[in-house]
Amino acid sequence: MINQEELLQLRNAYIEIGIIVQKYGCGEYDSTLTLLMDQVNCIDSQDNDEDKLRYLVESYQPIFTSRGALGDFIVYVKDDELRCRLNEEYSNNLEKIWTILKRYII
Repeated sequence: MINQEELLQLRNAYIEIGIIVQKYGCGEYDSTLTLLMDQVNCIDSQDNDEDKLRYLVESYQPIFTSRGALGDFIVYVKDDELRCRLNEEYSNNLEKIWTILKRYII
């Protein structure tokens, strides 16, 4: 069963991803941002952890695999150093999410 520390890590990762996508997504990822906020709202809800986990697992795939989802996202800015840093931060947060949820998905 997922614990509170993992839920907090997921929440933080979803928020960090959302900040990057909102700032650098050029408005093309609004539906994905809504899905990210749904994840955060689920984690913040009063539901029990089992229900939260079920929702988080069921909604994982559409966030990352549908057209225009986070699997397609990349930060592009002219500043090479900033671009590399932002994409690394983005990738690290994706990895945090996968590391936590893969035990429950597979």
